[in-house]
Amino acid sequence: MNYIDHALVKFSQPFGSMEGLTRLSPSTAIALGVSICIVALLLSRNGNKIKCLDMDGVPMKELSLGSVSKAALLFEPHQISREGEKLAHDEPYLIYDGQCREVVLHTAEHVREFLRKDAKDHFKPAGMNFGDYFSRILGQCVGALHGEQWRDVRRYFDPAYTHSAGLAMIPSFQNEVGKWLKSLQNDSLRAGVGRLIVDVPTSCKILPLRVIPQSFYGEAFDDDAYEKLVRIGQTQKQALKYAVMGWWQKYRWFNMLPTPSRRVLDQYHRDWKAFNLEILETARRKGLAAPADHIYKGVQPDGAMTVDQYLQTIDEMIFTNIDITSSVLAFMLSLLAQHPDFQQRLYDEIMAQRTEKGLDMKVYMARQDSLLHYLCLETLRLNPATLFSVPECTSIDKVIGRYKVPARTPVIIDVRRLNTNALTWGPDGGQFRPERFATLSSNHYRYGFMRFGVASSKCLGKHMADTLMKVAMATILEQYRIDEVEKGIGVKEGDLAFIKRK
Repeated sequence: MNYIDHALVKFSQPFGSMEGLTRLSPSTAIALGVSICIVALLLSRNGNKIKCLDMDGVPMKELSLGSVSKAALLFEPHQISREGEKLAHDEPYLIYDGQCREVVLHTAEHVREFLRKDAKDHFKPAGMNFGDYFSRILGQCVGALHGEQWRDVRRYFDPAYTHSAGLAMIPSFQNEVGKWLKSLQNDSLRAGVGRLIVDVPTSCKILPLRVIPQSFYGEAFDDDAYEKLVRIGQTQKQALKYAVMGWWQKYRWFNMLPTPSRRVLDQYHRDWKAFNLEILETARRKGLAAPADHIYKGVQPDGAMTVDQYLQTIDEMIFTNIDITSSVLAFMLSLLAQHPDFQQRLYDEIMAQRTEKGLDMKVYMARQDSLLHYLCLETLRLNPATLFSVPECTSIDKVIGRYKVPARTPVIIDVRRLNTNALTWGPDGGQFRPERFATLSSNHYRYGFMRFGVASSKCLGKHMADTLMKVAMATILEQYRIDEVEKGIGVKEGDLAFIKRK
């Protein structure tokens, strides 16, 4: 693994909640500190006043995150999910982080009522309720938009991310997965004859960053662009940490001050814009095929899309998809190692697709009745893209789980509980059994299964992600058997053995 790849997987240390301002005199610093304390006291009393009452006037139960903040939904989702289940059992409940209240749903019936009548009119709260700093990073990405703005951006991005576009990327994906497998021979922790011990969570972070940007930048995404993207990705991670973990960064006035977090954000904005404009210039100058060039026409004079919407949607597509896809790939490999019988059946199915020219990937990837397809569904069911969905607001008053939910109430979904609920999935809902999808109609789990978001049809990159997962699994299993690693010195969680097939 080279320096750039190591840099990609290195996660920076957490930041403090309040950064010192630079080059201020002592008296100015004291005055500013007093002002900040006064403002903080006022703001701490200004949480949204959402009240959800049942038919008898009994309020919905509330889970307070205390000093943990909304970041707990990202970093401690299992604990929050369990606490919510213990508090409210099968009923919806409120979650409160000291700033915002959001209703938490977790059953198919809850979701059905949430989407009924007004799903197309739902909207996202500003900054996803993370505050101003987050809005400056992803507040204009397509996933944060709604209504006419959402439709305008999707009109330009959608053609590059259709199902057929995903299938067209198969040869490129195969090539990159093959290169990645060869690199494992050098990067594996211990290599023996026909056996590699691989740090799967780490290694799986490399592959998506090589592959996913190709679907957008096309032939213009070369090794030099890859190295630049890795460096920018480190700055983006720093900025995103401030956005979800920082306290003062929630407030617009603070982000106007010359703080370290402001410098990181400014640096990211400069580098990200310059990188994308350089890609466009390279593609045009060399006559290279790049979907990015066609999409950028939407921000030309009189276009319907702003530069910020263009850049932030690419950020969402690349950096968010990389984190999600790498996590899903690692989990999928772990499941195969834990279930060798299923792995063998899947291998037999893969080899049955072989022709004189190799695997007939395009037809196989498009099938929805294969063990490979069921594996992808089951993996996302047990390890969804996010364990709590991003907040989405109702446009009309609703009754959900016997509680009256006012219009404009932000709602999130506990995806772990939804995807394993016994009413939808049976008593073995928490267990790995991909073949369950062979006998289930999609209508059966229409509201009880979240893969990529509240409404999967709205997910821009779902086809690319699905194709990459299938290509990766087929290519890996064609060459290797995946085994668990016996416990021992130097073996850590996530290590798996790749056994070369004869």
